Amino acid sequence: MAFVEDKQFKYPAEEECLVRRLGSAVISAWPHLPREVQEKIFDEAKIAWDREHYVSKLPAKLDAIIRRRHS
Repeated sequence: MAFVEDKQFKYPAEEECLVRRLGSAVISAWPHLPREVQEKIFDEAKIAWDREHYVSKLPAKLDAIIRRRHS
């Protein structure tokens, strides 16, 4: 069963608030997700399209935001 499509997800600027809300929901639900799903979400987040093409130390920052919410 595939969790995410193979094509890159892009969204128009007016939908950014929706994407942020979904991201917040994922962070909230994180500890309840199976490890396999967490890993897939991290993999997708690392390659997701964004207006900021390069974020230094991205994997560590993704991990930190989840840890801050659930510590």
